[in-house]
Amino acid sequence: MTASNDQYRQVSIANSQLRQIQSSLVGQEYQVKIRLPEEYENTATLYPVLYLLDGDHAFAMATDIVQYLIYGTHVPDLLIVSPAYDSKKFPHEGGKNMRNRDLKPFPTAQSDTAPGGVQYLEFFQQELIPFIETNYRVVSNDRTLWGYSSGGMFALYALFHKPTLFQRYIIVDGFDQEFTSMEEMFAAQHTDLPIRLFISAPPSETESKALFDRLRSRNYTNFRSEFAQLNDLGHFALAAEGLTKGLVSVFGN
Repeated sequence: MTASNDQYRQVSIANSQLRQIQSSLVGQEYQVKIRLPEEYENTATLYPVLYLLDGDHAFAMATDIVQYLIYGTHVPDLLIVSPAYDSKKFPHEGGKNMRNRDLKPFPTAQSDTAPGGVQYLEFFQQELIPFIETNYRVVSNDRTLWGYSSGGMFALYALFHKPTLFQRYIIVDGFDQEFTSMEEMFAAQHTDLPIRLFISAPPSETESKALFDRLRSRNYTNFRSEFAQLNDLGHFALAAEGLTKGLVSVFGN
């Protein structure tokens, strides 16, 4: 006989907090999932921050991946900050998840929701990041942005429109043809790009590598980058591998 879930305590994530932010820019209340370093309460240390998109899906995964990479001294101890909606289902499924709005900076063929990525990026810059840097001990010039799929598109958009808002970018399988012209316009206006960039995609998706090669060919000063081909098991098998390899890349020597 299968036991009812109501009989047992739920498993919680260690060293985590749940905060709420009401965004006036987006008109949305966000849950913000936060992972604190194990020794956060016992030190005065300032920590780098990983801003993780898709908090309803990716936060639990990321906390364990980061912990293992810390054990292996691949990354420093860090905060994870991950906006969420308290729902994995979309509104048409009876849920509250608005990733199809917030992560799309422009219309795409895959979504019938009006894009809200421009406003969502403003939410990061004007509301979320100031909230974190006011309430937590963090290194204000050491922010990493991770995005997968539509989140990868949002991260690329942030790179081309607010390149120094984050110092490290991890982009997993998130290409759209719009980025070809964005990259050309960006290159015409910039010679310096002081970031560390990791782009990854499965073998069947060649356009991300082509975009990466164009970025590398610009010879920006202070620009460090890496591309990785991921597994060929399918789209949903890429998030964890891309996060793991991306963190090692952007924090490595």
